[in-house]
Amino acid sequence: MKIGKWKIPANIRGGKASQFVFFFFVSCLLWFLIKLPNRYTSTVSLKPSYSGVPKNKLLVNPPRTIKADINAKGMRLLGMKYFGREVHIDLSGLRKKEDRFYLLAGDLKKQLTNILPEDVEIRQFASDTLFFSLGENIIRKVKIVPRTDITFARDYRIYDSLTVSPPEINVFGPDVEVNKLDTLYTSRVTLKDVNEDIRMNIAVEIPQQYKNLEFKNKKVVIKARVERFSEKKFTVPVFVINVPEEKSVKTFPSEVEVICEGALKDISRLRPSDFRVTCNFEAITDSVKYLPLQVSKMPETIKKVELSRHGVEILVKNSEGDAR
Repeated sequence: MKIGKWKIPANIRGGKASQFVFFFFVSCLLWFLIKLPNRYTSTVSLKPSYSGVPKNKLLVNPPRTIKADINAKGMRLLGMKYFGREVHIDLSGLRKKEDRFYLLAGDLKKQLTNILPEDVEIRQFASDTLFFSLGENIIRKVKIVPRTDITFARDYRIYDSLTVSPPEINVFGPDVEVNKLDTLYTSRVTLKDVNEDIRMNIAVEIPQQYKNLEFKNKKVVIKARVERFSEKKFTVPVFVINVPEEKSVKTFPSEVEVICEGALKDISRLRPSDFRVTCNFEAITDSVKYLPLQVSKMPETIKKVELSRHGVEILVKNSEGDAR
């Protein structure tokens, strides 16, 4: 039998550089194949699945990977390092300290030694303790806060207040996560030159870390009554309260101007008698004859009220007619 000669491909016979690259590649491949049976140590990311969660408890966001230094033959270590390795972790033996649940590195090593092939040795873990969050399912009401950027047309504004319906939503899930939620916010609403009532369906923004919880409503309605506002002025008398029976008083001036602000539909129906301006006789001292004024009566629909002056002078007379 005639033995054929090994031939170098024509495309690498053309130059020294090409020949060098070819033989270097072959050398590396041979070296790699020779070394594969040897044992090496490297950090591997294990992909755990879990069982044995204590009764009436929920496993919340458990570790998705466990990093460990593994000693094994080259081929097996290569597969574990670059393709991962799924392992099963039994949590029935969880340790507990106060409200924290955990497994020690020794607990993990004992379990994984029984799972991994005999020729695989676990040298150490990246962390000496693996912590777990366990919770119980609960329902909790969480307040919704609207985020708005609203500008109004001239003289227009919200009549009472901006409301959210429903003002709270039910959130269902593990208590260790639900109890962290105090407030949820809506998506931002931007409105310009508003001159009519507001009513909009708007989404509730769910933070990424709470995506696994259940929310009864993911949309709410924001609404507000919008009215045109205006000012109106009235001249009203000044009343002095707490005057002793034996005294008579007179103020200067005896009347003041009330400037009120409210919705046009409300102030158009107002009368001077809807307001009462008073000052207190008991505030008089030997050195004080100038009494401050206050509005003691006004309609609830009025949003803002001002007086043309802050106080009045007062003249007091006793029963004999003497003035002071």
